[in-house]
Amino acid sequence: MSLNRLGIIAGGGELPFIALQEAIQMGEDPILLGLRESDFDPNIEPKRTIQVHLTKIGEILKICKKQKINRILLTGKVRKELLFKGLKFDLKAISILAKTINKNDHPLFLAVAEEFTKYGIEFESQKKFLSSLLLEQGRYTKSKLSTNEMNDIEFGMDYASKMANLDVGQSVVVLDRSVVAVEAAEGTDETIRRGGFYTAKKGTAIVCKSSKRNQDPRFDLPTIGIHTLQTMLEAKCKTLAFREGETIVVRPQDTIAFAEKNKLNLVCYGTKGKKAINEYKKIR
Repeated sequence: MSLNRLGIIAGGGELPFIALQEAIQMGEDPILLGLRESDFDPNIEPKRTIQVHLTKIGEILKICKKQKINRILLTGKVRKELLFKGLKFDLKAISILAKTINKNDHPLFLAVAEEFTKYGIEFESQKKFLSSLLLEQGRYTKSKLSTNEMNDIEFGMDYASKMANLDVGQSVVVLDRSVVAVEAAEGTDETIRRGGFYTAKKGTAIVCKSSKRNQDPRFDLPTIGIHTLQTMLEAKCKTLAFREGETIVVRPQDTIAFAEKNKLNLVCYGTKGKKAINEYKKIR
């Protein structure tokens, strides 16, 4: 067995399995460490899966040693509110939590990464194995945006970035240059539903999702996909804007096709700002 093995700590959704296939194509021999506290399905890749508990860091480290894992990739969804559900943490996890200033995402991830480094295990950038899911700035659906929509996107992306920088959440819902919902522990879907509740009569609300400034690509890059768009349809939100090179788009072609079919707007916001919002793009 290789002494240079990749372990994928896997939450719910498709991303862990996409990352697994990408890693195999790159010549890796990866193994999935499926989190029991998430919606991870261990039956999809049973021969490459070991189920673990998020709260049992000591156990995960022992598995890494046994499986010769010296690199870790974090992927998949884990609901943040789990931290407030009275879970039982092992001594290693408790010691890590004790070192953090707060229970926000970034301090927790840094403390975990520091502990793993002591055992010769480094965390990999999500961009390394999911680069094909990062899009360039521009508009990926055919309908042109109005001036008001472009202004709202610019306004909303600024506020989404500010919230991300505060480590509060990655998403905001805006309309007429007003923030109507901000993401926190409840997650993106509930934020979209709450924003849509306040704006449903107009049906033109914009969901903006952003990474923080100098986002650490090892941890929790913003992620969107068909599920996000389905939630927007339910909430009657019309446009989804996300940041260039910092947002993972699950199955990009299918996501764009879904948006087009349902008359939703999909916009990747980048360094050119509003100037590039209406530049129609196709996936290469």
